[in-house]
This record gives sequence, structure tokens and C-alpha cells, in this order.
Amino acid sequence: MWLRVLVPVVLIISIGTARAQYLPPANAAESPFIIEPQHIAVVSSFDADSIGNRSAYVDGTFAPFSGIYESGIRVRATGNASGYRYLISDDPRILGTGRYLEGGLLAGYGVWLPRFSVTGLVGPTFGEIVNQGVTTDKWGAKAVIEMYARPTDWTMASSSVSYSTIANKLQVEAKAGLKIYGDVYFGPEAKFAWQQIIPWQINFFSTSSISTLRLGAHVSALNIGPVLIGVSGGWAHDRQLGSGYYGSASLYLPF
Repeated sequence: MWLRVLVPVVLIISIGTARAQYLPPANAAESPFIIEPQHIAVVSSFDADSIGNRSAYVDGTFAPFSGIYESGIRVRATGNASGYRYLISDDPRILGTGRYLEGGLLAGYGVWLPRFSVTGLVGPTFGEIVNQGVTTDKWGAKAVIEMYARPTDWTMASSSVSYSTIANKLQVEAKAGLKIYGDVYFGPEAKFAWQQIIPWQINFFSTSSISTLRLGAHVSALNIGPVLIGVSGGWAHDRQLGSGYYGSASLYLPF
């Protein structure tokens, strides 16, 4: 019997993940009525699929010397927790369960223009991986790049890329949207996650490298008071576990 043990990590909203659906008001950087700049933005999200993966994420981003919607230095504290299933053996087919906890402190710089913004962050992280009762604690580093654009008054596009050394995990997310009411956008989204790869050992066709693919739709920037809400859902596919569906929800609060 051929036994293959993989180190599993569920698709984590980090966002960084992947913060593509936490959209600020379209005129936040342009409005002459904002007297006091907002220096902090808090994000939380929950994500689950029918395959057996689920995750919760929270972060706080601080702009110490500028407004959160202005160019300047950024500091971000992040935390996430996830539970998942994974393949232990092909023959016979055996599935295992695990959980993953991670926290980090990232620093970087954000460039904010009226119709385009990009933020880059990097910093140390600590993770605890528990697979079938076996616990592994590990220090590492994480890097995040996020971009948001409003090409016209009626359209938006966003993307994010993150890489964590704790699980050699690369995650990419992209969204596009059309304004349907106020500052609310609707459109397609795609999320890709690869694990157990490093830049000089990329094999996108290996069952141990391509982890998760998600294709769906999102509704972003629903406004309830100062809170912006995003929801999304669609089709999910895992190389080890097969296909299913996913759903996610997020909150964004600047102050």
C-alpha cells in the first residue's frame, strides 16, 4: 500500500487575503467633507465550503502618519483559525482532519490615488498546525500585496497575492465588479491557493502543489452605518477532496 502524507492548509482568508471584497467607499479619497482622517481599518471574515474546509480571519491595519485612505506607512496585526480535511492515503482512501492557527505582525507601505491603490506588507508570523493530534509549532514570515482599481465610475477590480513560509503557501485572489446601487458592486471572483511549493520547485500539475480553486460571484461594499459588508459564493474544487461549493462573508470597519 502506498501511503502519501501531505501537510494540509485550508484556503485562508487573509487576506490579505485576500482583502479584495473589503472595498472602501468609492469617493473616500476625494470627498472634501472628510475633516478627520481615519487611521485604522478592521477586517473580519468567515469562510466555509462543503468539502470540509472552514476558516475565520481578523486583522487590524494602522496608518500611523496618514489617513487609511492616503499614501503612507502601514502596520497590520493578523490572526486566523481554520479547520480542514485532507488526504492521508490514496489506497485505501483515508481522510484526516486538522486545524491551523496563525498570528502575525506585518509592516509596509500603501500608495493611494483617486482611482488606484496598492499596499505591500511583510513581517513575522507564528503558526500552530495540528494534524490527527500531532502538533507542530513554527515561526515564519508572510508577505502580502493588495491592489484595488476603479477604472470608471461604474467598475472596479481588485487582486491580492500572499505567501507564507510556514506552510510554503501561495494564494492569489482576483475580483471584478459593476456598480449596481450606490457604492455596491457585483461581479465574478476567482481564488487560487497552492501549498508546499517554493519558487524554484513549482509544479502546478502535482496533486501536492495545487490545493484549491474557487470560482464564484461577490457582492461588495454593502453599507450598514460605518460597516461595509461583503458576501460571495460559488464552486470549489480541491485536488485531493473533489468538488463542492463555498460561501464567505466579511466586515470592514474604518475609524
